[in-house]
Formats: sequence, C-alpha cells, structure tokens
Amino acid sequence: MEKLTTSEISTELRIPISASPLPPLIEEVIRYPLLEPFVYVVIARDVTTGGYMYLVDELRLNEEEIGIYNTLMDTLQFELKVPRSEVDPKAYFETSAKAIIDKYRISMGRMKNVAWSKILYYVERDMVGFGPLDPLMRDPAIEDISVNGVGKPVYVFHSKFESMPTNIVFEREQDLNDLIVRLVHISGKHISTAFPLVDATLPGRHRLMATYMKEVTPSGSTLTIRKFRSDPVTIVDMLNYGTLNSEIAAYLWFMMENRLSAIVVGATAAGKTTLLNALVSMIRPGSKIVTIEEVQELNLAVENWVPMISRPSYGLSTEKIGEVSLFDLVKASLRMRPDVLVVGEVRGEEAYVLFQAISTGHGGLCTIHAEDVRSALKRLTSKPMDVAPSYIPFLDLAVVVRRVVLPGGDKLRFGRRIISVDEIIDVDNQVKVFEWNAAKDVFESHLEESVKLKKIAEFKGVTVKDLLQEIERRKVVLNWLRQMNIRHYTDLQKVFVDYYYKPVETYQRAIERVTKT
Repeated sequence: MEKLTTSEISTELRIPISASPLPPLIEEVIRYPLLEPFVYVVIARDVTTGGYMYLVDELRLNEEEIGIYNTLMDTLQFELKVPRSEVDPKAYFETSAKAIIDKYRISMGRMKNVAWSKILYYVERDMVGFGPLDPLMRDPAIEDISVNGVGKPVYVFHSKFESMPTNIVFEREQDLNDLIVRLVHISGKHISTAFPLVDATLPGRHRLMATYMKEVTPSGSTLTIRKFRSDPVTIVDMLNYGTLNSEIAAYLWFMMENRLSAIVVGATAAGKTTLLNALVSMIRPGSKIVTIEEVQELNLAVENWVPMISRPSYGLSTEKIGEVSLFDLVKASLRMRPDVLVVGEVRGEEAYVLFQAISTGHGGLCTIHAEDVRSALKRLTSKPMDVAPSYIPFLDLAVVVRRVVLPGGDKLRFGRRIISVDEIIDVDNQVKVFEWNAAKDVFESHLEESVKLKKIAEFKGVTVKDLLQEIERRKVVLNWLRQMNIRHYTDLQKVFVDYYYKPVETYQRAIERVTKT
C-alpha cells in the first residue's frame, strides 16, 4: 500500500475523531480501563488550577491504518445489507460486517505497522457505536454527557468526581452536526433547521436532548445525553452513599408496603428519579404498578408492572396530531385498575388527575421540582397543576432530596442527602419525622411524633410501639443486606418478597448473619 502524506490524509481521508493527547502538568488520581487495550480513562488534577479533568486515553491510528479505516467504512456502507427485521446493531455488526472485513483483510495480505484489531475498534465505534463519545458511554460512572458546541471540551458528570471537562473536542461544525443527525436518526426521530430541537431516546434507553446548528443555540449544535442505568441505584446503594440511614430506609419500606402516597421533592440532578425507583421497588409484592413517564427511566424487577411513556405529535404544524400526553396516560391508567400509580414527574394538569386517583384509594408516587416541602405544595396548588387544597391531605409523605456540600475535610465534597421526610397533614401543616443535620452530616429522627404510624396502628389494631419494633426489625434486615453487599435490584426484590410472606424467618436469618459478621 502506498504511503500517504499528512496533507493527503487531511484533505482526502476521514480521520476518526479521537481524544486529544494527555496534557502535561497533571497529577494522575485514578486510571481504569473501558475497553482494553484500546481505551482507558484517567481522572487527573490540573496542578495549576487544582480542578479535576476526565481524560480519555485512546489508541490512535497511524497513516496506513487511517487509509484502511476509510476503505473499510466505504466498503461496509456499500456492501452491508439493511436487515429486514429489528436487530441489535452491534450483534449484526459482529456477524455480517466482520465477515466482509475479513474478506478484505485477506485480499490486502500481510501488512507491517497495521493493527487490525485497533482499526476494527474505530470502525465499530463510528458505525454502530456513539462515535467519539463511545468511551464516555462505556463508563458506568458517567451520568451525563454535555457537548456545548464546537471548539469547546465535552463535559461529563461523574458519580464520584462530579462535573469535569474532558479532552474530547469537536473542532469542525460538520463533525458535530453529522454525529447529532446520526444519533437522532437511530433514535427514530428527525432533526433539521426546520425542526432544530429534539428530545429522544437512544438505544439502551439513554435520553438525548439535541439542538441543531444555530437556529436556537447561537454557538451552534449541542447535545446532552442522560445515561440510563441498566443496573439501577438501589436502597442499599443509597445506604452506602450516605443518602439516608437504615432507620429512614426501614420507615420508607414500611410506608411503601402499606401503600402510602408520596412525592419526591428536589432540584435538577438531585436524585429524584433514582430515589423514586428505590421507593417503587419496595411496594407490597403482587401490587399492580403503572408507571407514566416522558422517557422511560424507571427500572423495576416486578412482573405486575405496566410502563407507559408519552408520545409527541406527529404533525409538522401547530396541530398536535397523534399526541399522547402525560395527562392522557394518567386518565387511561385509571381504567387499568392499578394498585399504585407512579408519574415520573408532574408539571401540569396530570397532577390533578393523579390526586383524583389518590383520593379514591389508589397508591400514588411522583417527583416534583422544588426546593422544599412548602414550595412543592405551593406549586401543586397553583396553575398549571391546580390541585385543590382540599386534596392535599390525601398525600401522605414528602421526601426532600438535595445535592449538598458535605462537612469536614480540606476539600469540597459533594453528595446527595435526604434533607427531610415530612408527613403531610394539610397544606399548612406538616410533621417532620426525619431531618438532616448539615453541620454533623447525620440524620435526626422524630418518629415519636409520627401521625401516619398512629393512623396505621389504629387500622391494624396494634400499638405504635409494635410498629416501631417492626421498623427496628426492618433496620436489621437492611443492615444485613448492606453488610453482605446484596445490592442488585433483582436480589433485593427477592428479599422484600421473602420478608413480606415470611417476616419472622427472614428476620431471624438476617439477625443470625449480622451477629456472625
């Protein structure tokens, strides 16, 4: 193969976009592989500013490999047949594309300075993966990816190190536009200068928000990906993170099992949906659960579950042809006879229908954007939600979660904490049963003031003391799960079912193992 010059490559060949080389003057904090031996992650600290950086260390192609990469990309686009049925793109690439690649590899003969596995990595990344963002999508610690325009570093939100710039930069508008068009296309949507705003779901249920060119974002095209966790954060994970303690977890478990209604309150990225998912997983076994969301984010290990998602209009005019709103879904769900109705986030008139359902005996859960309980109730009773104040007493609990600065240490540490758990009596009357002490990073309990426990005790014909002992037993079970690192959502669901049907045996098993440990 004739050797190509750098100028020929830059003008005639597509050079795959990859992360910039690691910069000097950095202090490496941690390094871990994403796909050995092709791509690694380095979390580093800039020695001049002290800030953290997320650096992708990706093997680069040499000149000969770039030439082969271009040949293979053109060949595959010409020879690959479009599958007639819905298939997994990566599985299809494994079987169909690699057969074509092997044929051309044999025809080219043995070549020095060419690593075929490296070329295949880039071909697969750019054909059926997420292009230059593929390493970020492979990292389970990444929660959000933000591309804010051309010439700017891509930012990520890391579960441990929070928001950080990366060494991935789109230098050309065309490269970013092409990636956005491709991602929107594989999501089954359309984006153009006529319709420059798209909210879509990528394969793998990742949420994509994209803008196109300079129609609505003057700095050019942008995209944000909120990654979906196939292995969701569970109540045991939250105990490990310190988001709540075992007493709060046991109390919420008991309340969910008794089908009390609740709202999860917090700002953007506070962890509302994560907490909601953990609460729903503790609902009484066998209950019929209907979840309603704009984009499916909840992930449950229960069989009697109907997930529903809204659908935007098909129309290209102001007429909303074929639109199915959250309001429509909440109304329709009431005819499904759900035991518990879960709305991912209430913002409009669907809140009114949800409270109608709660008032007629259905269990109800939802999230709402607000800073605290009072502002959440104010939003609920104001337009456009317009829930009548007389319906608020049908709501039982409000759990406020917030991203906070943690006390102690020389450096700023961030975390998520349940700030308070309030029992709702009325619009102007709430009883705080738990609250977070910011100075000490501890949770303070006021369970003796609980009104809901008294109400449940009367209904069950037992004393409040009996219920407090039940919460203590559940604390033991949760501490056992934490000590044994039983945290996967399917494993936890089995334990919750066991405890519901065989509470004494499950408690004894937990207390024996905790004692041994």
